[in-house]
This record gives sequence, C-alpha cells and structure tokens, in this order.
Amino acid sequence: MKIEDKILNREQLAQWCNLKRTERMGGARLVFTNGCFDILHAGHVDLLQQARALGTLLIVGVNSDASVKRLKGPSRPVNGQAERAFVLAALGSVDAVCIFEEDTPDATIETVRPHIHVKGGDYRADELPEAETVRKHGGEVMIVPLREGFSTTGTIEKMCAATDSASHMSTHAAAQTRANDSDVKETRCIVIIPARFGSTRFAGKPLALLEGRPVVEHVARAALRSQAETVLVATDDERIAQAIKGAFWRDEVDVVLTSADCPTGTDRLAEAIQSCFADVQERLIVVNVQGDEPFIDPHHINLLMQAMRSDDSIAMATLATPLDDAEQINDTNVVKVVCAANGDALYFSRLPIPFQRDMSTHAAPYLRHLGVYAYEAKWLLQMARLPPSPLEEIEKLEQLRALENGARIRVVQVENVVNIAIDTPRDLEMAQEHWNKGTSL
Repeated sequence: MKIEDKILNREQLAQWCNLKRTERMGGARLVFTNGCFDILHAGHVDLLQQARALGTLLIVGVNSDASVKRLKGPSRPVNGQAERAFVLAALGSVDAVCIFEEDTPDATIETVRPHIHVKGGDYRADELPEAETVRKHGGEVMIVPLREGFSTTGTIEKMCAATDSASHMSTHAAAQTRANDSDVKETRCIVIIPARFGSTRFAGKPLALLEGRPVVEHVARAALRSQAETVLVATDDERIAQAIKGAFWRDEVDVVLTSADCPTGTDRLAEAIQSCFADVQERLIVVNVQGDEPFIDPHHINLLMQAMRSDDSIAMATLATPLDDAEQINDTNVVKVVCAANGDALYFSRLPIPFQRDMSTHAAPYLRHLGVYAYEAKWLLQMARLPPSPLEEIEKLEQLRALENGARIRVVQVENVVNIAIDTPRDLEMAQEHWNKGTSL
C-alpha cells in the first residue's frame, strides 16, 4: 500500500471503518488517538505503538493547520498538515490518518466509533471532553503514560537552542558586542491565569460553560495563541485543575495549585512564581490574565510583553482603551488612568480624570483601564510583600501600591476591546449573546 493511500478524508474514513468492523473473523478492534503531531519525536512514536498494541487497527486524527494555530499560537505548526499526515502514515503502527478542522476530535470520533480511544498523559479518563462521545458508541477511553523527557515544546526549544548556538558561532563579533553590553538581558515571557472557585457573586465561575467549554479554558486557549513561552493556571481548587488537565497537554497549559488563603490575584501569582520559578535568574515577564476574561485578545498580551521587553526599567505594564461613554466616565466601577508623555501611568482613579475645569477647551482624553497586567517577576514578588498603601486603601485599587512605591507602569493603549468579564451569571449570558453574534475564540 502506498503511504498516500492511508490518508483519508472523513467520508473515506467512515467507509473504511465500517468495512474493517465487518471483515475478518468478526471484525477489527479499532483504536483511535489524535493530536497536533507538529514535530514527530520519540514520544509520539512510543504513544502510537502503545495505542496500536491495544487493538488490531490504529486510526490517527491530526489537527489541521488552522486548528493548531488556534490551539498553539501563530508560530505553529512548524510543519504543515499534509506533511504531518504523510509522516504519520509512513509509520508501521498507523493504519489510517484523517485531518480534522475542529479543535476537539469529537466529530472524527463520531465517524470512527472506536473500540478504544487513547490519550497520552497523566489525565483521568473522565476528564477528557471527548470521553462522552466515545462511550456513547460503546467505546472505552484509555490513558497511556508519555515517554519521559519528550514533548513537542521541548523539541522546539532544543531546535531553537541549536540554532542560537550556530548563529552565535558564526557571528562571533556581534555576540562579543552583546556580551559587553551589560544592559542586554535574556527575557522570558509567561502567562499565569489566576482562577479562584469561590466568588461571592458567582461561585465556580471559572467552570461556568460558555459555548460548551469552561470559561477558564477559553482564557487559556487565548493565552496559547499569544507569544508566551509558558501558560499556567494558578488555582486553589482541584475541580479547576482537573478541568484544565482534561482539556490540554501538560506542555500546552500546566496547573499550579495555590493556597485558598490568597487575598488577591497578585498574591496568587506571587505564590505560583515562587513555586515554579524560584531559581530563574533571567528577567522573567509574567502576564496576569484573569480566569474570567474569555475574550482576552492574544495580540494585546503580545503588546504587553513587547512593552516590557523594550525597557528593562519598567516594573509593570497594563492595558487601557479610549473611553467616550458619558455613563462610564462617571461610573466609579470603571477605573480611569492618566499617562505621562512617555506612556507611563501618572494615576489611576475611579473618578473622572483628568477633570475638565474649562468646558470650552477640547474634550478630555479619557482612558479606561483594563485589568490585564504584565510584571517583572522580581518586582511582583516584592510588591506582594509590601503593605497596602494609603492611596490603594482609599481608591481600593491595588496598582496604586506600585506607583506609591516608585514603580513605573507602562500603559499600552488598545482598541476593539470586548469588555465582558464573567463576574455574574448575567455576564455569562452577555458573553454567550456576544458569541452567538459571530464571535469566535
């Protein structure tokens, strides 16, 4: 059989599976697994061999290029869908390959109706969103351990390190100049998503379903589409942790469990950093995206990281958007910010600032502050140890603690903001209404 003959579209796959179920001594035992398979490595081969050993035929679902970009970010996939499918089809353990456009394999599972669906990792079978689809057709979900030390992310990091090393050797003069420049530092950027189950207005909101997925999963998928090197969910609740583990590979989105006693999201971030990055020596940029912000724009996350990378003297960066709604200008729940000429924040307030004393002058340039921050990790740890400042206590705005202690906060202005955070059940209804109008994440 030619390699290309193993690559089937969904209609061909349905016919093939139906045939294989009925032929040969009562029919074949179909095993299905799926993934991006961006760069095939030993871990993938080991997984496929283990899966094949559980049945008589192995079908592999491959995420399309568009799906991989949605899940992994604009820099992925490294190899196109046709090439990935071709390499998989060349393996002796694989009997059929099908490319699917969706982010989850449910539709392909409906076509295959496998006897066994295999997932590699440390998940529990009940955590997988596709488990219900498998069992609906009488199938079984099985988890097999991944080969230690192998992941696509790790493989890409090795490639980048090798490329950097070769580049360094071939451009010694430029490298020497950089080495002599004490102002240049390595910078790593990560996203941490604090997600607390308890809420006085909407308990369990990170797990509330929006378009069939938990709100916090939407946030994590958006963060994956940014240029962040690592995405973490910091939570105090095992239910949230299991939901994330069931939706993502560990090298996509990991979970860190934090104390239930963290008084603020900043404290939860600081605990996560101390737990996971205590020994990091380079400049570490942490973007804080709340677990109730399903419409966060990955490009806005990138802009915050770029702002922090551009100036090592900046301790924090945050987002703001033009504000011209008279009701919101006077709404004390809507935080306003004024900036210096260089873009640094001068002050944040719940009152309208700047105050327009002379109405005959041009309209005041109001900016609405958006609660998405990037921090230099060492400063964040320091800030978490500082007591609440006087202005912070008066305005009930935590960022004023940073200003009162001399930290620079760069304000990045953005537009086209979907300002729907899930604080109440009504917010969830508004989010679903917005989605139904054609918004996709």
